[in-house]
Amino acid sequence: MLRNLLFCMLAAALPAVPAVAADASSVGADGTVTIRPGEAFEIAFPDRNDLSHPGFSRALDHVDDKVAGYRKPDPGAPPQAGPALMSFELRNEGAMLELYVRNDTGVAVKYDATMITKQSDGKLVASHTSVCPSLPGMLGTEMWAETVVSLKLAKFHKSSDDDLTCE
Repeated sequence: MLRNLLFCMLAAALPAVPAVAADASSVGADGTVTIRPGEAFEIAFPDRNDLSHPGFSRALDHVDDKVAGYRKPDPGAPPQAGPALMSFELRNEGAMLELYVRNDTGVAVKYDATMITKQSDGKLVASHTSVCPSLPGMLGTEMWAETVVSLKLAKFHKSSDDDLTCE
């Protein structure tokens, strides 16, 4: 009994870990990316010209915040090679939930976001939430005060570098 009590005390002191760790199931066949609090992972787009089919790349400890910084693409430069990558991390920061987005695709990216929240009665509710475009070479953040169970990110597409509309 003492061992069970010590285990319960130790477990209560540990930080919350998501019930399901990020893996290939974090990206659906339809291209929808699902992220839960405590997760961090990278997705890859095989074709920089068609961002509609992301795939899971790898789980991360955290999103690296050392970024090159935004530079408008040079139209005369040769096309970038290799996969186009984006990294996501959903962190609890006090009363806020923050989504960190790192864009290593080489292009501005827009996507739709749906948050799944837990109401006080335990019911899960899905609702659209606005997110801002992600510029290449940048780290962006989005914040919510709701009790978010997960975010579903979908309809990834290239955006104009001049379109900074948050939708």
